[in-house]
Amino acid sequence: MKLLTKLGIPVVAALALLIYANANPSGAKAKPEKIGWVEPVVQQIEGWTVHVDPALLSGEHAEDGALALKMLGNHLQRVAILVPEKQLADLRKVVIRIEWSHPELGSMQYHPGVQWLENNGYDPRLVKSVHIPQAKELYSRSQMLKHPAVILHELAHAYHDQILDFENADIIDAYKTAMEKGNYNRVMLFDGRAVPHYATTNHKEYFAEATEAFLYRNDFYPFVAGELKVHDPKAFDLMKKIWGE
Repeated sequence: MKLLTKLGIPVVAALALLIYANANPSGAKAKPEKIGWVEPVVQQIEGWTVHVDPALLSGEHAEDGALALKMLGNHLQRVAILVPEKQLADLRKVVIRIEWSHPELGSMQYHPGVQWLENNGYDPRLVKSVHIPQAKELYSRSQMLKHPAVILHELAHAYHDQILDFENADIIDAYKTAMEKGNYNRVMLFDGRAVPHYATTNHKEYFAEATEAFLYRNDFYPFVAGELKVHDPKAFDLMKKIWGE
């Protein structure tokens, strides 16, 4: 038989409510613990401001860190060669953070907003930056074979957000047209498999994927600019408008 309070609430539940109220008197949601925060060292690499995890500069990971930073420089050199001067100047305003090993985040990514970072306990200083949470991924053979333009891809997200705007009507229109045609539903992956193109995710990935193909090389068909021109002429023309001839 359950014991009830005068208000008809089970005694156990009432005690739980009392404990919670005392522990959190304001009723505010408790902030998550800081997860993966570092105090980075600021460096300049190929014209970009790079916030470097100190673990990559000294101690047991210094050798791996030197290799990762060299590889990051390699990526950025290619971006500097491929992107026209005007657009390159804007890309170089994007801060890059590189860490030895974030405890929760794996994939390289761009952080457009602060709320998601704060909600998960991640460093809010990452907002509007390209984030490399696992430095070893930069010189992973499998990563290089799969995604040789990964830094360009993430910088494209930053350009889309900060220069063009994520609500850019031309990009959304091109994405919707491509999805209606279904040309990206099943394409060749770099390893020969037939899969849905990553561009089908949303208009943001559509733009970043088209940028890879137009400026360099993608891991999904269309792999290069000539194939993009045939497969998705609207995307090709949009890339010319945004990135130049």
